[in-house]
Amino acid sequence: MAEQRDMLDDLIDISENWQALSNPFGSVVDTLTMDPSKVKQWDPGEYKEVPRTNAVTCLQVTAQSDEVCGRCLEVCPTAAIDIKPAPKKVTITEDCRKCGLCSSVCPAGTFLTTRLAAKVLYDRIARVAAAYEQAYVTCTRALGRLPKDNEIVLPCVGAVPRDVWFALLTEYGNLSVYLPLGICDRCRTLTGESVYADHISEAEELSNNSVGLEVDEASLTHEYTRAYKRSQFVGNMARAGMTVATKGVPVLAGAQLVAKRIKDHGQQLMDVQRQIEKAVGAKTDLSKRRVLTQERKLVLAALQKRPELAENFHCKVPVCDWSLCTMCGECAKACPFHACDIDSSGHFSVEPAYCIGCEACMIVCPECCIEMEPSDPQELVIPDENAAKLEERRAELEKRKAAAREQLKKGLDVVERLAVSDE
Repeated sequence: MAEQRDMLDDLIDISENWQALSNPFGSVVDTLTMDPSKVKQWDPGEYKEVPRTNAVTCLQVTAQSDEVCGRCLEVCPTAAIDIKPAPKKVTITEDCRKCGLCSSVCPAGTFLTTRLAAKVLYDRIARVAAAYEQAYVTCTRALGRLPKDNEIVLPCVGAVPRDVWFALLTEYGNLSVYLPLGICDRCRTLTGESVYADHISEAEELSNNSVGLEVDEASLTHEYTRAYKRSQFVGNMARAGMTVATKGVPVLAGAQLVAKRIKDHGQQLMDVQRQIEKAVGAKTDLSKRRVLTQERKLVLAALQKRPELAENFHCKVPVCDWSLCTMCGECAKACPFHACDIDSSGHFSVEPAYCIGCEACMIVCPECCIEMEPSDPQELVIPDENAAKLEERRAELEKRKAAAREQLKKGLDVVERLAVSDE
């Protein structure tokens, strides 16, 4: 349903039309008079970088077994990744295409890039989605020019992990991928298409939302959202010393409003980790600090806001057969996130919030006493302390309102009886 226009929308249209009429050749003159050496040129290399590696978190390295994981090896289009469990080493050769696929499929955060870190990707896309009617995720080959403000250029669309797509789709319904027909068929990153197709389809299923697809550049739109325009307009008027008497109009400028939304999301990620650590402890009984990857934080934060979506996750966690366990501790050593633990009594346990179901503990167990079994997906929903307090305040307020209404009703009844007796 279209949003109803009001006086503020008319003022915004008048302002935009006046700016265009008052300086119709402004952009053309600026382009002609600008120093050519200062004009930014299209350079696909600016959007690519060779990832750094952190062997400490690699599942094959921690488990000392090449039977664990190996997703990065499967998606690398040039076989540029070399993993040596012993000695503990993950290297990237000069054949690397800088596509970012290894970082998007690695569940342990072994491949580190400045541009493609999960939280950085989320913030980049969310910032655009919050301000524009449509946010486009595309690649360097598809665009081939300097991007507009609502176009997020990546070395490959497959560089966005599934969990990042999921977190975004729980908040925004205006995300699209822009890829002209046949563009992936001519790309040397042969595995990119299958990776982004899997990531997006899984995220859509988990979030009950969808990502759009644009194949024609002429169909791309670059309009701000109505809310962004309104808040930006009001902010400009406020800075000019003017006021607007429209009820309910936002008082923050558009850019400030978007920045606040991103900042609030970052705070929620920190709150989620703090709440988990408070509930289960930040360390295991073996004094190993538990680790939450950025992707895991994004998922947990999204589920905290949308707990009903937890039912879409099909989680498995390791379960130990006590009759076979020799308490050797190999399972706990193999987990880079320290989700597994062995207490002082030798009992095996796992914290579902930290466990990503990598099966490393099961594979390295010499007695084969660990099996992966389905777990309750609601265990991924971290109770929001702030929301609970807010709900308590609302309940108390409603209680007071009800009591006030009851007192008022009694008072009116007394007045009515007195009026009848006077007659």
